[in-house]
Amino acid sequence: MTADVVPPLPTPPDDARPFVSIVVPTRGRVGLVGRLLASLETLDWPADRYEIIVVHNFTHDGTEELVQARAARSPVPMTYYRTNFKGQAASRQYGVERARGSVIAFTDDDCEVTPGWLAAGVAKLAEGFALVQGRTLPRPDQPRRLLEKTISIEAASPFFETCNIFYDAAVFRAVGGFPAEFLEAPYGMDTALGWRVVTAGHRTGFTAEALVYHEVFAISFAQWLRGVETPAYMPYIVRACPDIRRHLFLGVFVSPLTACFDLLVLGVLGAALLSPWLAAFCLPYVVLRVLDRGRFSAPHLVLARLVFGLPRAVWLAAGLLANSLRTRTLVL
Repeated sequence: MTADVVPPLPTPPDDARPFVSIVVPTRGRVGLVGRLLASLETLDWPADRYEIIVVHNFTHDGTEELVQARAARSPVPMTYYRTNFKGQAASRQYGVERARGSVIAFTDDDCEVTPGWLAAGVAKLAEGFALVQGRTLPRPDQPRRLLEKTISIEAASPFFETCNIFYDAAVFRAVGGFPAEFLEAPYGMDTALGWRVVTAGHRTGFTAEALVYHEVFAISFAQWLRGVETPAYMPYIVRACPDIRRHLFLGVFVSPLTACFDLLVLGVLGAALLSPWLAAFCLPYVVLRVLDRGRFSAPHLVLARLVFGLPRAVWLAAGLLANSLRTRTLVL
């Protein structure tokens, strides 16, 4: 069921600071969204200068009851909408359509914002940017694992992840919000929106002071393999946003690692079919994997990362090739 009637909201009071609408999509994460809302209620920003809009793709897990109870006692205006969308982009778009702020802030239900998050993002927007990305780090109080799911963004990203981003509301609406073809897409909606803003000629910025912590999820090997579905969706993103090619490696590859993996495949096939010397093509992938240790320093973990990474790299390469053929847009 989707809410149809939106009651009129009072005009925000006059103040030198802009009124901000924070839009939070959620589904099936009652424990996590409660933690996020608690952090949003204690921001270093006047309670009458922002609102929290929760758009719940409905699940029978107590989310509705939790948000409604919190909204009843929250010092910050909080509105709950029960919906039945297929994707987060549709939820965010729905929330923005009901927002009254001149600034739109997005974060996710598996995040926790720091007290200065909102003030830092708004301050950066005031420098003349149409959108501003913030810094996102894995939660420091949670253990890191070889197989995990989290987000780390420490510099401006061409993917404009909506776990931590601020938009000038007028610009968001002027470009039409999230592209229609991505409203129900599983991935790429945030990137497509960001590049809509860029191609419209607007400036984008980044501030490390707008800090958000992201949950660190322990995942299975099967889930870890499926984690490549996001980068494998890149051909669809490039088809919609051709300018993003300048951020790809050599304009074609998702990263140097995917380019080296393709060389590895050529080396294996060439050595088997033509000459053993062609196995040298495998070396760049191995060297890059060993040198790019990520957060691992122990040799056995570096080796484990190399071994576990091979099936994941195969899965990603297959997904990129299949989606390149579907979209007739080459990304490898």
